[in-house]
Amino acid sequence: VQMLRVVKVRLYPNKEQQTLIHKTFGSCRFVYNKMLDSKIKAHKNDIKISTYELKKTLVPMKKEENTKFLSEVDSTALQNSVLNLDKSYKNFFRRVKLGEKSGFPKFKSKHNSQQSYQTSTAKIKNAKLYLPIIGEVKTKFHRGDVKGKIKTVTVSCEANQYFACINYEDALIESNKVNNGKYIAIDVGVKVFAYTSENEIINPNKEHSLENDIKKMIKAQKVLSRRKKGSKNRLKAKEKLAKKHLKIKNKRDDFLHKISNRLSENQTIKVENLKIKNMSKQTKGTIENPNMRASAKRGLNRSILQQSWGRFFIFLEYKLKRNGGELIRINPKNTSLTCSNCGHISKENRKTQAKFICTSCNISLNADYNASLNILNAVGTTVKAS
Repeated sequence: VQMLRVVKVRLYPNKEQQTLIHKTFGSCRFVYNKMLDSKIKAHKNDIKISTYELKKTLVPMKKEENTKFLSEVDSTALQNSVLNLDKSYKNFFRRVKLGEKSGFPKFKSKHNSQQSYQTSTAKIKNAKLYLPIIGEVKTKFHRGDVKGKIKTVTVSCEANQYFACINYEDALIESNKVNNGKYIAIDVGVKVFAYTSENEIINPNKEHSLENDIKKMIKAQKVLSRRKKGSKNRLKAKEKLAKKHLKIKNKRDDFLHKISNRLSENQTIKVENLKIKNMSKQTKGTIENPNMRASAKRGLNRSILQQSWGRFFIFLEYKLKRNGGELIRINPKNTSLTCSNCGHISKENRKTQAKFICTSCNISLNADYNASLNILNAVGTTVKAS
């Protein structure tokens, strides 16, 4: 059975190729904004425009005097820009229908720190990534060769560094790996990144510590806020800040990949089905004091988001599936207040952040370890990786 896989590689385009890449960014952004404007106007007049009709307008646009530049870039990138808009538009109305929090598609800006476009006709030639119009770009395939049919390639630029996310069909036939029947549970936290039901503490080592990087990022943010808008110094400060953000992102992803890779054997892993968005909401306070506990809550929210639990679970999902394992999410209610030995539930059981002493059977355990045992014994729902 062939599987779709995605690998992210670093690109090293020359100056001429960089110019063409940014030209493609701009053209795709222009098409996206133009089509979004058409969608909005049509919706106001109760007119429906299909994706096919929008794509048909690309050909005449390339012949017009003001938009001839569209004929100088990859045509599949422009078509994918229209498809991405249609997908965003449909997702918005789907969320509205389901009563979920919905965000209407926004117009793209050239001032965004990350720019990207998607092509459907990229290839690998001479150990380089061939991009239509742009040519063969020097590429670092640090995760091994991509063996299989390439479906799409997303080219992006962040902090003046170029990347390509290659979505391809793995040509290697997957062996029918069987679940070994082993179960473990993982309790994620703020003070400790993760605690397993095998009594193992998982924390970032010195190599993956983000403390100093976050301090430098905050300092760079303050420098940027003092720079005059539109000045060259502000642009330099913005680029420096983007580099700090990218470094933090790369270090965090490296840690999450290494941990999830180690844990993703052909076993079953249970985790809590956490609503991270709800957990990281701002505090409402009271009518008399609307800012009550706001500072403490902001600090907690920042710590929750920095842990990247959601991303960690995503990595676990697809890696477990690849190895014949599975991920199960369970209801997190009372997992930290329930005694794993006798089942007694009480707020008094949790003496401190790290100490759990049952008021019924007097058993004493690490609070995170106790929670992981409750997660292990809970009944959950199997989550299949997409």
